[in-house]
Parts: sequence; structure tokens; C-alpha cells
Amino acid sequence: MRVAVSTPLWLLAFAILLLLLIAPQRPSGAQGLLPELDTSSPAATLGSFITETRRLERLYVSYRAAPSTVLQRQMANTVNRAADQLFDLREVSPAIRARTGAAMVGYLSDILDRLPEIPLDTVPGGQGQPRSELPVRWTIPGTEIRIVRLTDGPRTGDYVFSADTVALLPAFHAQAVDIPLRRRAELGDWGSAQRRLVGPWLARLSFESLPAPLTTLVLGNPLWKLLATAAVALVVLGLLTTWIGLARRWSADAPPWRRQAVLLTVPALLAVLTVVGHDFVTRQVILNYETASVETVIAIAVLYATAAWAVVRGAWLIAEVIIASPAFPDGTYDAHLVRIVARVVSLLAAAATLIYGANSIGLPALGLLAGVSVGGIALALAAQSTVENLLGGIVIFADRPFRVGDEIRFGGLVGKVEDIGPRSTRIRAADGTVTTVPNSNISRAQLTNVSVRPSSVFQQRLSLPGSLSADKLEKLVVELRRRIAAHPLVENGLGQPMVYAAGFGTGGELIEVEVFARVLTTSGPAFKAVQQALVLEILRALEAAGVSLASEPVPAKSEA
Repeated sequence: MRVAVSTPLWLLAFAILLLLLIAPQRPSGAQGLLPELDTSSPAATLGSFITETRRLERLYVSYRAAPSTVLQRQMANTVNRAADQLFDLREVSPAIRARTGAAMVGYLSDILDRLPEIPLDTVPGGQGQPRSELPVRWTIPGTEIRIVRLTDGPRTGDYVFSADTVALLPAFHAQAVDIPLRRRAELGDWGSAQRRLVGPWLARLSFESLPAPLTTLVLGNPLWKLLATAAVALVVLGLLTTWIGLARRWSADAPPWRRQAVLLTVPALLAVLTVVGHDFVTRQVILNYETASVETVIAIAVLYATAAWAVVRGAWLIAEVIIASPAFPDGTYDAHLVRIVARVVSLLAAAATLIYGANSIGLPALGLLAGVSVGGIALALAAQSTVENLLGGIVIFADRPFRVGDEIRFGGLVGKVEDIGPRSTRIRAADGTVTTVPNSNISRAQLTNVSVRPSSVFQQRLSLPGSLSADKLEKLVVELRRRIAAHPLVENGLGQPMVYAAGFGTGGELIEVEVFARVLTTSGPAFKAVQQALVLEILRALEAAGVSLASEPVPAKSEA
């Protein structure tokens, strides 16, 4: 089958371009190794912060003059280094910890540039200050910004800006932003610097000459940055939609395992496009802290949802590969077992992935699950029948009382098993109707598997007149046995078939003759055809012998 691929070529080209944009480049003239920041006292921590922000300013000025990936990476490393070593970020969600740390560096730098200069020798631990009397915490004069000593974890004893300070710095910055700068840096303030900052690829474009509406601030960003972010999202959706159409077309007539393999590429492509698009927005567009945090949370949520999707598809792919092997031909009982296991395992794994992802973006999913334990118990009680049916299905697969395709007798129902699912089993009756029976009912009930018998039983009891002579009865028995044995589907040998006088009935007025034969078929329709043929042969033998059946009816005992 030929598939037209010219339509998405431009989308593929754009994806390759995005990969090139975010591809790591070998830094020329790198910074080299830097010493660990000094956090042995409040003075050391404050001094380290001021030193790092001054170096960051110099890097920013150099980057604005000659944008390059190397300088951008050096700025990012400087910000991350200051954030990781000088701030207590343990209470920040892991998903946005790096972005939060970078924002805190900018916020605190802007606030300090608006405060009177703080001589480091007046800060505990500064030159001339006794090192043996360091306080547990120290607050910058005139503010609520605190430096505290860590009392647990691998950095015990280090002085860092407290977690409370991290939480309140955005509000402190909003209060201080209108205070005139006491120290004029070349970049102005970090808020305006961030709005001007773009990645080295976009820095080649002149955004200062854009029309005024595109430079209008929306959510703290120039409008063009939000539009660029939206464009990246649309490209990702366009590529994904195109690929979904191609995947469905390629897998339409494919074997089940190949169909699952093709469909697995959809979440894989979505994960790649999400990473590429997120990196492009992060490194080239560069949104402000609040908007970038939302974008990061969305990207990570999509990645975890995609991972859950891929887990489900992967489990089904493994199941279909196993089923496609010679040991598990499709349509057998084992194939259904593999599929039900794949369904249960994939759902559990996907749920675990989503819960882990929710915790990574700051949603306390595990805490919520623990907090709703009473509701969980109620839910478990409400779902008791579902669990019973699931366990019943597992019992059916483990005990193997029947397979898909077997004919069973269950209560007053007789039919062929069409499907064994996680909750119920479907049985198709002879009239074509389908009955759905909960697995828990079947696992507890007594049933008969008609299909496993080696043959069917034909058994009739004939009532003949008591006046029949012994010679005539003996000849009739021999003739009946000959006619029954002549049928090709009747088992012969080892005394089969059997036709014999069983006794007298109704005070000697009747002679009862038993006819017993094994029919070599387990198919219901086939047995009924044989049964009809044998009944007709019995009637012909009686007619030939001039013997009629007695008027008293005798129940038939043939079994299909």
C-alpha cells in the first residue's frame, strides 16, 4: 500500500529545525571549574550571592553584545549554581524548582539593588565578627528576608536564604519594584532584562522594531513571546495529528502486534515533540517566571500522561507479540489470558505513572490517596462485585474449566463460550442470543463442559408388546444392533453398540428393549442428525419385523 507522505514534509523539516535549535554545542572558551560558594555564615552567603549576581551581570552584558549558546549556557549555570547553593528550595515542587530558583536570584538581586548597601563586616560571620557566636538566623535590616542555618539534610550547618523567604520573595519584589534603584547596573533591573532576553537563534532578529501591539506586556511578557509559544504548541499538535492519521492508515490491515507497534509510536512522538517544543520555548523564547512555570508544569504533565499512554500501548504490544508466537496462536484460551493480564497490568502501571507525575508537579496525589482512606474503603466496598468478578476471571483462567469456543451447560443455559473478559463471560446460545454471565457466578457454579467429551451418547428405551415371541424378539434385537452399528459415526467394538431386552413392564404386558450407542461427534448439530438417522433405522427395523411400539410412552435418554 502506497502512502502519500508529501503533506507532512514541512512539519518534519520544522521538527528537525527545532532539534537543531536545542542541540547542545561544544563550548569554546568555557568558564572552567568554579569553587563552591561559601555558605559558612550569613556574611559568607550574602557575599557569595552578591559576587555571583555581579558575574551574572557581566555575562548578560557580553551576551547582549554578542549572543551565543556558550554565553547563554554560562548565564544559566551561574543562575542555577547560585539558586541551588544559596536558597532553600526543598519545599518547591521538583517540576519548577530550577525555574523558581532562577527567579529568586533575579528577585533578590532587584531588591538588594534598591536597599542601602550592607557592609559585610556588619553581618554575622563577617570580618571582625566572632565566628563562634553565629546565630541560627539573620534578617537583612529593614526587611523580612532571612538567612538561616540548615539543621538537617546533607547540607547541615550551611547558611541559605530560608524557605519562607523563597515563598515570599515574589511579594517582596512587587512591593519594592517602585523603589528607585540605589545601584545602577548596566542591565537596569532583572525584570526588564528578562523581557528583552531571547535565545541566540532568535537574537538575530530585531524584536525592538516590532509593531507596538506585539511588544505590549501581557502576563508580564511581550505579546510576541506568548504568540511564539502558542505557535510552537500548534506545530506540535499539527505534527501529532498528521502522524496519528498515518499511523491509523498503516495499521489498518496489519496484524495485531504490528498494529500495536505502530500505535505505540504516537505517544513516543508526542513525548519527543513535547521535549523539543519545551526546550525551544525555554532556551529561545524565554518567558517570565510565572508564565514559564505554568508552561513547564503543562509540559511535564503532558510527558507523564504520554508515559502512561505509552505504558498501556507497550503492555498491549508485549501481549500481542506473545500471542503471535507459535505457543500462543490467536483465539485460544491462552491468548485471552494474556490479553486480560495485559489489560490489568497496563491500567495499574498507567495509574502509578500518573500518581508519580502528579507528585512531581506539586499535586500531592499520594497524600490525597492516604487522606481519603475512609472514602477508599467505601469505594472498595462499592467495587466489591467488580473485584469478585475480576478474581473469578483469574480463577477461570487458572482452573481452566473451559476454553473460548467450548460448548458448556451452565444452569439452564447451553451455548458456546465466545469471550472471557475481566468482568464477565459471554455465551452464545443455539438460537444466536448472547448471554453475559459474571465471572464470579461461573467460578462458583457447577457447570458441564460438553466439548471435552470424546463422544455423544444415543440411548433409547423401546416398549414392545408383551405377546412378542422369544424368537421374533431375538431376531429383532440382532437386526437393530446391525442397523445401529452400520452408521459410520457409531462406535463399534468392545460390546458397542448395545441392544438388549431390559425386562418386562406393566405386569408383563410390555417388553422393554434398551438401545445404547456412542456417537463419534461432540457437535450438537451433527449429533442431532445422527440421532434422527438412528431413530429412522429403528422404525424401519420394527416395520420390517411387523412389530409396533406399545402405546405407553417411555422417555428417551439420548444425550448430545
